[in-house]
Amino acid sequence: MSTSRRDFLKTAGIAAGALSLPALPNWISGVVAAEEAAAAGVDKNALADIALNTARKLGVTYADIRINRYRSEAISTREQQVLNVSRGQNFGFGVRVLYKGTWGFASSRSVTPDDVRRITQQAVEIARANSVYQRKRISMVPVDKVVTSWKNAYEKDPFEVSIDDKIQFLLSLNQSALKTQGVTFVNSNMSFVNEQKFYASTDGSRIDQYIIRANPGFNVTAVNRANGDFQTRSALGGPQGMGYEYMEKHDWKKEAQQAGEEAVMKLKAKPIEPGKYDLVLHPSHLWLTIHESVGHPTELDRSLWMEANYAGTSFLTPDKIGKLQFASKIMNFVADRTQPAGLATVGYDDEGVPGQRWHLIKDGMFVDWQTTRDLAAAVGQK
Repeated sequence: MSTSRRDFLKTAGIAAGALSLPALPNWISGVVAAEEAAAAGVDKNALADIALNTARKLGVTYADIRINRYRSEAISTREQQVLNVSRGQNFGFGVRVLYKGTWGFASSRSVTPDDVRRITQQAVEIARANSVYQRKRISMVPVDKVVTSWKNAYEKDPFEVSIDDKIQFLLSLNQSALKTQGVTFVNSNMSFVNEQKFYASTDGSRIDQYIIRANPGFNVTAVNRANGDFQTRSALGGPQGMGYEYMEKHDWKKEAQQAGEEAVMKLKAKPIEPGKYDLVLHPSHLWLTIHESVGHPTELDRSLWMEANYAGTSFLTPDKIGKLQFASKIMNFVADRTQPAGLATVGYDDEGVPGQRWHLIKDGMFVDWQTTRDLAAAVGQK
């Protein structure tokens, strides 16, 4: 569900020279409230019992169900204008089963007892059909039973902060950037995601998680009208596993003003002369280098050549673990799902495994992959 800029401006009633926006229009608030009520009214444990009992009766060796609700919100502005305000929601469930060492999966956005039963049966039927062609039977490493709930460490839920406050924040940020002479254009935005994830499995686990992530940003452009040159600087702070306090605790206005000053400085900078230079990569660039050169190659499905989309397979095959000198001996790469405010940080992953921290590359040596419970079993890991 989204609101176009035209509808938003018409409903909000923006007067020239001033901007005072109410909460979302009543019809939008009504839809959101109805969706929230529908999601809140679902008995997830009862639905999990239906799915898991149905799967057991049909002869599976493992089954799990995920009942998830995802909310999103995005606001964007330019100079003194509101460009877009949108909110969205997805609510549904998926059932995964293991039958004769073969996966089957089915899902639905209709979260009712009858649909849970029907979708579970469908997942088993898919697994049965696939099992005829399964070359190597799948097994899963065991995990401890977990019954708990978990929230990431946010302080202020952004979905409880008014749209008006968020817009005023972005417009004031734009004003900070425009203070510098030569700055002509400013685009700013903020977006938020809320994941409400319920997981239940035949291992006995029942896990509820509530995760908030925030992603503010801006682009500041300075223009030299004499020669037509223009230069841009962007926000350095990236998305975080935080709430609205991210907007309040970080000095975004100062950063926007600095971005404007640096954009103007770039207009006056001399072109670099050819030659050899030491290169220092800012983290905003370095993360992509690590993502491609370390992230994808250490995904075990690529190493086993079971996955080959876009990023391809991997050279880090099982025979190289603990033997391949991947990088300099002073280099270490750590996979971390426990780091405060990390985007990958969770209490438990989507298979009921606690968030962990482990070395992929240690002292330059390739020592481990990113795995799942079935892939870990395939290479003898626990």
